[in-house]
Amino acid sequence: MKSLIKASLFLFLAGSFGSCQKSPSDTEPIVEAKTILNVSYGTSAEHKMDVYLPANRTAITPVAILLHGGGFIAGDKSEFSMQSQMLAAKGYAVLNMNYRLVDTIGLFKIPLVHKASAITINQQIADIKTAMSFAAGMAGEWIMNTNKWGICGHSAGATLALLVAYNYGSANEVQRLKAVANWAGATTLSFTDEAEFNLQDPRLKEIYFRITGYEPINANKLAYMAVSPDWQAFNGKGIPTLNIRPEFNAVFGSDPGPALYQSFTTTLTNKGVPNKWIELKGADHGFGQPGNWQVVVNETAAWFDKYVR
Repeated sequence: MKSLIKASLFLFLAGSFGSCQKSPSDTEPIVEAKTILNVSYGTSAEHKMDVYLPANRTAITPVAILLHGGGFIAGDKSEFSMQSQMLAAKGYAVLNMNYRLVDTIGLFKIPLVHKASAITINQQIADIKTAMSFAAGMAGEWIMNTNKWGICGHSAGATLALLVAYNYGSANEVQRLKAVANWAGATTLSFTDEAEFNLQDPRLKEIYFRITGYEPINANKLAYMAVSPDWQAFNGKGIPTLNIRPEFNAVFGSDPGPALYQSFTTTLTNKGVPNKWIELKGADHGFGQPGNWQVVVNETAAWFDKYVR
C-alpha cells in the first residue's frame, strides 16, 4: 500500500511540475530568422502581408507594422522589403502589409473623370485593423508578442498609421499599439477654404474626393478634419509619436514646409503625448539619398525600443 501511495504521489508531483513549465517558445529562443511572403489576411486580393521574423525571437519579441505609401491610390509592400529587413535585424517581428487602394479609374485622363471610389481611407483603416487581428491570432505560430506593437509608415501609409494609432474609428486591436512613427506623412488633410484647390493640380482635388468620399468644399470641412491626424490628436488620446520629415517634402509639386509638423508637434506636446520631430536635412519625400533610410530605421527602432519593448 505504501509503495502505491508513493507512486501516486510521484505521478501527482510530476504532473504538477510539468503543468507549471512554460512552453519552449516562452523560454527558448527560435534561432532561425524566417520570412513568409504574401500571407493572406482577408478576402481581397490586396489583403496580403509579408512577415519578417527575426532570429532569436521568443514570445516577448515586439512587433512592428509597416505601411507603404502611394497617396492612398498606389504603392505596394514590396517597395519596403529593405526597410522591413532592417527592422527585423533590430529584433522586431515585422508585418509589411498591403491594403486596398482607392480607385484611380479616369484620374489621369484629360479631362479627368469625376468618380467616387468604393475604397476610401475608412476601408483602408479597416484593412489594417483586420490584418492586426489576423496577425495577433498567428502570434503563437510565428513566435512574437501579442501586446507590444509599434506601427510605422511612409507618406500616405504614415497618415494611416497615425490615424490607426490615435484610435480613429473602432477601438478594436488598437490597444496593442504602444508607439507610432511617421515617415513623411501628411499630418492634416483639412483645409481653410475650398478656393485653395483652385491653385493646385486638379487631380489633387479629385484625389481628396476619392480618398474621403466627400467633395472638398467648405460644407465638408469637418469630414476632412476627421481624417486628419492632428485633429485626432487634439480631440483624442495619442500614443508616443516619432515624426521624421524630409527637408524637401514636395508632393504633387508642392511642399507646405515644416509649419504643419511644428503645429502637430505643439498639439502633441500640449496634450502630454511623448513625441520627437526629426528634420532630415537634404532628404526628399522618398528619402532617396544614400544613407537616409538607415537613419529613418535607426531612429524608428530607437523610438520603439523606448516605448514598445
